[in-house]
Amino acid sequence: MTVRTTEVRAYNTRQGHILAGRALPSADELLRLMPFFEDSIREDVLTWVKGEIARLERLEPPERQALLPFQELLNDLEASSVFGAKLAQSIYLLMLALPEDDHEGKLRCSVYRAALGQRASMITLACNAATALAVSAETSPEPTLADLTLAWTALGWLAALAADDAFVPLSGHPRPERLEASVDTALWHGRAIVRFLSGEAPPKVLLRQNYRDDAIQHRDVAEYKQLLTRKAGGVLEEDLVADWLGMSLPELRRYTEGGDLIAVDMDGRTVYPAFQLKNPTTILHVRNILSVMPIRSSWMRLEWFLTPDSALDGDSPWEALQAGRREAVLDCARSHSAE
Repeated sequence: MTVRTTEVRAYNTRQGHILAGRALPSADELLRLMPFFEDSIREDVLTWVKGEIARLERLEPPERQALLPFQELLNDLEASSVFGAKLAQSIYLLMLALPEDDHEGKLRCSVYRAALGQRASMITLACNAATALAVSAETSPEPTLADLTLAWTALGWLAALAADDAFVPLSGHPRPERLEASVDTALWHGRAIVRFLSGEAPPKVLLRQNYRDDAIQHRDVAEYKQLLTRKAGGVLEEDLVADWLGMSLPELRRYTEGGDLIAVDMDGRTVYPAFQLKNPTTILHVRNILSVMPIRSSWMRLEWFLTPDSALDGDSPWEALQAGRREAVLDCARSHSAE
């Protein structure tokens, strides 16, 4: 138990460093579904590419064969409009130019392409994870946390493939739920499956499904809350928010208690999801929306902002607000049940 606790603590510490931008994840860590650098695939690719260009420029010309493809990918990344399928294609061209023995680089490219929705790369990752897990199962007396994350990967990417509309289950079972991002879908379902098989309680996907903040007892809700805060762009501490708004801490707390901002409790600390503090206009819009919303639970308010809604044509209220549909978001907030 102590060994597993130590593993978990080290895993969480490493994950925190990656999310904060203090460490670039390795290809193996990305295979095991560690987050991207600063929780952004673009920032992860950009940081990796710049590092590889600097490394290659120090080598002799015969060893620089991938330098030009790296530079071309850097140019694509600096063009902010390049994303999705186009970025996946640029990464694929780089992958073809990498030396055959550059397994680290090729694996990293596969992770990027899978996260961008490329089905063949999802299969590649599932197979790589299953291979590593099979070797470990034959040589290790019991599974480590690293082994469990490989199982999350193998099963998670298969679940992400099964969640795609192109897949029709011959068994007649419904497809797994698809989250906003492919990598989130893989991580969520992979963990749920492994925990189900190991006898642990499956996660509850939505906080609003009759689970009040003071009554939640399912361990996976903590992970779901982490997912929400990641989608919200991270969180800010009270003193930073007060400084940004030009308020004292008591003024900020009164402002928040009045329902003008969303503040949530994480590990005994009051923190503020960053999305609502993007700029003064966003702060004003969020304040107006919160003022007409019947929901009072902070976590449920945050979830509402970040969850796709059929009343907004499948966009989340936050996405609709960014697209300039403020009145539609206000109407949606007014009509939302407080239950």
